[in-house]
Amino acid sequence: MAKSLNSLMKHLRESGVAISGSAQKRRLKNIGYYHGYKGYRFAGKADNRLPLTDFSQIAALYDFDTQLKTLLYPRVMQIETALKNYTLEAVLGDSGSEAFEDIRRRSLTDYKNRKGASYRTAWEKRQKLCREIDDLIYRNHKSRDVIGHFRDADKDIPIWAIFEVMTLGNFGSFYECLDKRVQASVARDLGMPTNLDSGLRLKDIIYVLKDLRNAIAHNGVIVDVRFRSGSINTGVAQLVKQETGVGGIDFADITDYVVLIVYLMHQIGLSRTECKQLISGYEAILEHFRAEVPFGIYSRVIKTDVRGKLARIRDFVGGKSRVV
Repeated sequence: MAKSLNSLMKHLRESGVAISGSAQKRRLKNIGYYHGYKGYRFAGKADNRLPLTDFSQIAALYDFDTQLKTLLYPRVMQIETALKNYTLEAVLGDSGSEAFEDIRRRSLTDYKNRKGASYRTAWEKRQKLCREIDDLIYRNHKSRDVIGHFRDADKDIPIWAIFEVMTLGNFGSFYECLDKRVQASVARDLGMPTNLDSGLRLKDIIYVLKDLRNAIAHNGVIVDVRFRSGSINTGVAQLVKQETGVGGIDFADITDYVVLIVYLMHQIGLSRTECKQLISGYEAILEHFRAEVPFGIYSRVIKTDVRGKLARIRDFVGGKSRVV
């Protein structure tokens, strides 16, 4: 049975979380049941319960989460757009055509480089991608002008128009199906290292960003990276360490995602000032959160090596860290 606001407040008190007064009741109403208790009573896994004793601590977690989403979402979107455009340029150069059928035949050919079970898996991914693209075109031909324009003109829909309606997940599948020579071209254009199979690692990075982006877009909790859908290839951490000097990356807390975003911002050519603004913004949010909750809660959400990681990523782009 759904809980009324009063019964939820009683439930919180019975769970050891102090809450009282009209101000906290109003705040709980504004936050909602899930984010007001269920969403923030643990870190990462349900059995990793946080030692919450007061509703102000839940509110601080909620504010921290909201501020993170506000800080990161514009940058993730900016990186998504850039990666699509870098890939689009490489695909057009490789295929010599903007028609999807030509690109499918000439560039979406990763499966040809494989054998046995790996060949079949890659071939199936390519077939699934083609179905996804057909579905994208069908679902958007009425609601999106860019698709409808070519439909009305009875013309083939160019790949750049399809990219406009792709989700980051669709894009990840597209990139994964590209021939390695095209992936390598994208990585080379981004200035990524040539000794770590960066073309393949970029595929992993796209899926890392996809999980984060989807969690933010759907107002999921991101502070404890519970949005991560699966294991992340250790090659991503190796690449980030070689490039930025930041070690200990395992994407077990949100700081590692910030480091990756800063690295990508740098690679797509955003200014040093823009990169430093993101780092400083994250530091300010962390400092405020640290002041609002007991260390026993803070340390369950944010790893103790955050200061070192932010110092090194700041050195990578230039400047000094101020997290204490």
